[in-house]
Amino acid sequence: MNIWISLLFLFASIGVVNGLLVGLFLMVKRRNLPQQFYLGALLVALSFRIGKSVFYYFDHSVDRLILQIGLTACIFIGPMFYFYVKSFVNKATTFRKKDIVLISILSSIIIIGGFIFPYRDHPEIWNGYYIYYIYGVWSVFVVLGALQGFSVLMKQYKSEGIRNLIKSPLFVVTIAVLFITITFQCALFIHGFTYIWGAIAFTIFFYYMMVNVVLNKGEIGIKTKAAAEPIDHADQLLLKIKSKMEEEKLYLNPKLKLNDLADAVELNRNMVSRLLNEEYLHGFSNFVNEMRVNEAMKLIHLRSDLSLEGIGYEAGFNSKSSFFSAFKKISGLTPAQFKKNMQTA
Repeated sequence: MNIWISLLFLFASIGVVNGLLVGLFLMVKRRNLPQQFYLGALLVALSFRIGKSVFYYFDHSVDRLILQIGLTACIFIGPMFYFYVKSFVNKATTFRKKDIVLISILSSIIIIGGFIFPYRDHPEIWNGYYIYYIYGVWSVFVVLGALQGFSVLMKQYKSEGIRNLIKSPLFVVTIAVLFITITFQCALFIHGFTYIWGAIAFTIFFYYMMVNVVLNKGEIGIKTKAAAEPIDHADQLLLKIKSKMEEEKLYLNPKLKLNDLADAVELNRNMVSRLLNEEYLHGFSNFVNEMRVNEAMKLIHLRSDLSLEGIGYEAGFNSKSSFFSAFKKISGLTPAQFKKNMQTA
């Protein structure tokens, strides 16, 4: 029995150490993008939270300072996940000041409170008001991030299928955070539910991500030598795809699939997928939507007889909601705001 307990402790904690190291690396690496920083911060926060859980599960007499650190880290899990999803979806290249301000406000409450009312001296406060505040913030931001992430993932699933979907780092991180969050929420509110499963899940998802997403740049499984080699003349091939899309306006087809684009440019489907994920960086769905939004902008200038909804359909979108969502994501404005700015310019 002691051997099994030792193995469980080792397995549950091994992801903590490596998650912390990888998270810190992503946070401090040069030329950091917001999505890399937020993913790193998410891994660090989860590592501290999971570490606290592992210690407490195997030793209930653990120092309360460790419990305080673990609970304090929880306040960052939801926001960091939410901002990671936002920066991933919006292709953000800079940090937004209001995001930093929001994180500072949320975290300062628990950090300052921790100095005034340390867990060692005031466990009743931490097990009362504080823990519900922490778990509330955690849950709300995870839900917001998941809603935004799944809207993108569903489009990717419809256009590229399940095999490409599960290669997406956004998919892996979203599923992992949701599973871990639900596990810890259940442990808080359901008597007898153990949160050691969250620690085990973290280790499993972490190494899945390392092997299949980070090290493999989104490819499932270990790459063969041929697959690992860079694509020859990748920039020229991507230009060929863009030119074909623009010349023949393939994006106007609301049912355009990855296979259709591959056939049009006479390239292998997997090659087109790699180019759009590794060179363009944001995948097929975003690539097509960006061209449709550019077309919509032209139509707003030229077709005053059309409603904004009509312009969306003319540009290749299959619904009003998908048009407005893609337009705001890519341009930073709603179609109405863009039209108003154009008229007042």
